Amino acid sequence: KNDIVRAEDGSIITSRTQIYMDQVTQEVTNQIDAFESQKAVSASQPLNQKVEDWAFFTFEPVYYIWGFYAKAFYELRLTTLFGITAVSTIGLLFIPHWSAILFLTPFITILYVDLLGFLQLAGISINAVSYLALVMSIGLLVDFLFHIMLRYYESKELSSEGKVKDTLETIGSSVLIGGISTFLGVIPLAFSTSSVFFTIFISFLGLVTIGITHGLIFIPVVLSICGPNIVLDLSVKR
Repeated sequence: KNDIVRAEDGSIITSRTQIYMDQVTQEVTNQIDAFESQKAVSASQPLNQKVEDWAFFTFEPVYYIWGFYAKAFYELRLTTLFGITAVSTIGLLFIPHWSAILFLTPFITILYVDLLGFLQLAGISINAVSYLALVMSIGLLVDFLFHIMLRYYESKELSSEGKVKDTLETIGSSVLIGGISTFLGVIPLAFSTSSVFFTIFISFLGLVTIGITHGLIFIPVVLSICGPNIVLDLSVKR
């Protein structure tokens, strides 16, 4: 009797019933299809035509998760685009030469793609926790790039090889220590029985590993090969 609410005159005000979806699997694509199909069924009802608040609809708490899956891909792409654009713009403002953006934008994109691949290899799918980790990773990964590139452009050496050597000798150890200290801070999460905390640990493990290897190996090699021979200190004579 709790499924039907009647007015004093006996007319039905609201009612509910249970339905069963027996063809929904654990596949994310299947769950998204089920979610979109239920929305389409509700939208097609005559009672819901030309009204903002639907009178006829289906609801299940799991819809919140399915709705997240349906929007996650689009939102992650948009967030990534905005994040990389913001980081590149900040780099253009604070690194003292315009050519820095020609390296910064591709480098941060490569790091982000590598982190996505690391999570895939680790068996971590895109969920609410990994989504937040990926969004935050753009701001954390850029630290490994900024310190190396800023020091490269500030170096007084005349050749790109000399600049890279000077950069690694002066700030390379600081970048390494920063990465290791970040990793040490999340080691306790590796022993957690919660999948949430373990996902955070895996994300930071990939972030630190990729950040250090790219910041201290890949990026210096690229800069030594095709980095600009720019000396911003006017007191240095070529």
